[in-house]
Amino acid sequence: NIVNPNKMLYSYNFSFDDLAKINTPASNNITVSNSRLSLTSGTQGIMVSIEKTTTVSVSSVHLLVNGEQLSLANVQFFISADGTDNWQSVLINNLTSVTNTGTQLKLRIVLSSSLTYIDSLALLFK
Repeated sequence: NIVNPNKMLYSYNFSFDDLAKINTPASNNITVSNSRLSLTSGTQGIMVSIEKTTTVSVSSVHLLVNGEQLSLANVQFFISADGTDNWQSVLINNLTSVTNTGTQLKLRIVLSSSLTYIDSLALLFK
């Protein structure tokens, strides 16, 4: 179950059933298989989402993730709310104030372990 402890108003959800929310040219060494995101080869894989145009300027986010081996050594998460590649690190299950607010939200995931996989995630925001 995913809960909303910080009373966020909106969400950008990923179930990894397909590649629809993944920016394929910007992503590498990752795969979506059996409804999971994982590393396909090498020591690092990067997934960049497509931009989600929001109806509000994103000022804070709360990241919730379901998967295995989700330690900081194995996977890192970054967001950009202004549509640029000015990435800001976010931690799982922590409220984060966005430094570059905006309405063009995207997510970047850096996988560093073949043991790590992500079943789903929700980027809650307001």
